Amino acid sequence: MKLHQKFGGQVKSVFLFRIHRRLGKEFRIKEKAINAAIETIVKQYRNTNEELFPATKKFFNIGLYFLLAERDIQALKADAFAHPNETKRNIALRALLLTVYEWDMGKVTGRRMNFIYETTGLSEKNKKAVVDSLKELKKARKQVEKKLSETRHNTIAHRDADAMRQYQIISDLEVMGFAPVLTEFYAASDKLLKAMISALYEIGTMESLFHQIVNREQRPNQ
Repeated sequence: MKLHQKFGGQVKSVFLFRIHRRLGKEFRIKEKAINAAIETIVKQYRNTNEELFPATKKFFNIGLYFLLAERDIQALKADAFAHPNETKRNIALRALLLTVYEWDMGKVTGRRMNFIYETTGLSEKNKKAVVDSLKELKKARKQVEKKLSETRHNTIAHRDADAMRQYQIISDLEVMGFAPVLTEFYAASDKLLKAMISALYEIGTMESLFHQIVNREQRPNQ
């Protein structure tokens, strides 16, 4: 106990420093890949003729929405999980939780997905993969909302006038307390990303592009 009291803080600081440096390195690699994907989608989105290929353009928009949120989350992970400075670690964690809480794929999917499925003639295999992954992400997000609701309202948005309550919630905030819901959410978002990549490859085939030209008049309800 004496050794722990004397050296525990130093050991924790060294551990956090090493983990933070490692996570930062991993993020830089992922950031490069995500930014490259974002730039590719932006370029393709701008070059896509919406009159001929409306479904492709809508799918690019969905993919871009996903990647922008994913980039923000990746950027916050290292600081949220292991920043040596407790205050900065706490702020990064709250920002991460807020980003996850507000990330709602339903804003860009919904009826648009039915239009994409019908207009592109997407195969049942890829359609099922996208539909199932969207359902899983929606389910995971509900758990996130349930778990993060109090933290989001009282310590991130600072909506609670009771400053002492805010202080207590902030002081007790630990990333491990949110590990189960965050892990489930990350797994669901990763599954959706893989399903979208597979669907995008199919949507880019000559058969799918021709199908869009023939069926492009089936405009979705906005």
